[in-house]
Amino acid sequence: MNQVKNRAKFILSLLLVALIAVSVLTGCNENTPPDASEIEARDIGQGSVEFRFEVTDNEEETTVWNVRTDEVTIGAALVEVGLIGGEEASFGLMVIYVNGLRADFNQDGAYWAFYIDGEFASTGVDSTETEPDKVYAFVYTSA
Repeated sequence: MNQVKNRAKFILSLLLVALIAVSVLTGCNENTPPDASEIEARDIGQGSVEFRFEVTDNEEETTVWNVRTDEVTIGAALVEVGLIGGEEASFGLMVIYVNGLRADFNQDGAYWAFYIDGEFASTGVDSTETEPDKVYAFVYTSA
């Protein structure tokens, strides 16, 4: 009988550890951009293409722009109007500054997560072509 109790406690402990692990891992990916559809956007730039750009900073405050450009990629458009900056790497532009705020993983463990229409982007900012019906966002994310 004692072996059955010990085995039940062991299994319950394993289940509890697994539940905690799942909770921690799913909680780590909660830095999705907030719904900023009701925030008034500022107009910036000049050009024939306009897209919405949202920035959520380290204090979870969101600022929104309507960016006008003739640039082909989101990265080039945002660099052109001074909203992002960074360093060129082998994979493209590593964004370090967004709206004047620095997030450098090598220095402080934070980074800028890039989103398209509320989904984590599968392309880099400098290889993402501008599309007027999309919403592009950077969210300050700390590790």
